[in-house]
Amino acid sequence: MQRRNVLGLALLLLTPSSAVFAQAGLAERRAIAAYRQDKWPPIEAAIRKAAGFEVPVDVEWDQLTIPGDAAHYADDEYYGKTIFQPLVAALNSITADQMGRDALKAKLQRIHVRFDEKTAPASNYPNGLSFAGGVLDINWRPYSNTADVEDRTKALTQILEKNL
Repeated sequence: MQRRNVLGLALLLLTPSSAVFAQAGLAERRAIAAYRQDKWPPIEAAIRKAAGFEVPVDVEWDQLTIPGDAAHYADDEYYGKTIFQPLVAALNSITADQMGRDALKAKLQRIHVRFDEKTAPASNYPNGLSFAGGVLDINWRPYSNTADVEDRTKALTQILEKNL
């Protein structure tokens, strides 16, 4: 019986930590549902307005829920300053002129937002971005380094400029 406990503990320790993040509790599920209902619609509208067209925005909400942080999801710093505000600012920068608007509309097919603890950078924001097949992929940890809005915006702007 003791051997099973040791094996169970070993299995738990070997489980990828991203799987732990994906298992949101009731508090996290309620908080993310409230965020999606109350906060997300104007943010999504701001992203699309900045892009200049109805770009699909796919958010992996289950990956953005971090156990124990449910009380903070509604704070503008949690998702806003770390993901969505830099995205809107970068899109506004790209679409500042007709050439940028045309390039973005021609090349950007979708925006994908997620958080994978194993691959999301702590502060080297370009490493959490990719652009392939028309998809801008953003892999950043929510609610970390909230003062780095400009650095995140710069990273997003650079990857878009490079790929448009």
